[in-house]
Amino acid sequence: MGLLKNIKHNLAVYSLRKASQGIVARQFLNWNEVKRVQILFNRTNQAQADIMSKFAKFLLDEGKSVDVLIFVDTKKIDPNLQDRKGLKYYCRKQLNWFGKPASDVYRDFILQPSDLLIVADFDNRFHFQWIATLSKAKSIVAPFHERNKYATLLLKIKGDDVNEYLQQVIHYLGFINRK
Repeated sequence: MGLLKNIKHNLAVYSLRKASQGIVARQFLNWNEVKRVQILFNRTNQAQADIMSKFAKFLLDEGKSVDVLIFVDTKKIDPNLQDRKGLKYYCRKQLNWFGKPASDVYRDFILQPSDLLIVADFDNRFHFQWIATLSKAKSIVAPFHERNKYATLLLKIKGDDVNEYLQQVIHYLGFINRK
């Protein structure tokens, strides 16, 4: 890592540590106890977006309330994407120098209390860490990564198969706290 990247990373981590002081402790929840779900994911292609859309529909059919925040790795969000109801987007332009989200969209998302936050970011980007760490979610599920310190449940899957990841989320949450 270059000197500038190292300084940038250390500033980001310090800033997140400072911002996360006093965050409510997380807990494990059974799938049946979950009423409100938040989804945070990195939209890399249309196929991935279609899988996430089907998953959101599945959650709605299960009687869960769903909020979705999507990162689009471009400088500007395509106007066709912004017109979709119930979905919130942010892009690189809305991140500050060290990768912290700097828009109202993410603030509204993290301040909403929820039972479960599902993070679908296989690259462990800092802005996903920021949002998940400061989230008011009771429980957080994320892909396994060594630097991931915010999640309640980490799932290790091969590659970055979103469909397999989402199936594993439902599968393992079904085992927790069975009564």
